Amino acid sequence: MERHYQVHYQFGNTHQFWFRSEGKRTIIKCVQFDKMGDLSGLYHLSLLDFDGMTNLLMDNVVSDNGDLERVMDTVLHCVNLFLIFEPDAKISFTGNSMSRDRLFRRQIAKSFGTWNSILKIQILIHKNGGIVFTVTRRID
Repeated sequence: MERHYQVHYQFGNTHQFWFRSEGKRTIIKCVQFDKMGDLSGLYHLSLLDFDGMTNLLMDNVVSDNGDLERVMDTVLHCVNLFLIFEPDAKISFTGNSMSRDRLFRRQIAKSFGTWNSILKIQILIHKNGGIVFTVTRRID
């Protein structure tokens, strides 16, 4: 069994990778990469849940679907795929809360051995406790 979910790529104004989170229920999720202004090669990563009632992507949902590790492995898989399309890109993301930042940090640490040879993940901790993560393709 793969560690990540199967993803479907959709290109448009943003790069989107869609997948189904299969846990307590089925949730459609999207890993989205948005270009950050005029900065060359800088993208923001968002992990979003699709709300079928409103047809909107939501970034403030706590799914608690019981498949966190597989979802996080899927996000890292999407990062790797995105860097195939945009090999010089620098990806930045942060949680929408300090507890979400800590969760991301723990999950990245758990998967570090799997992705360390491919991806370079840097963690910047601000004085206020917030965390910014950046990811690039490992060149060294």
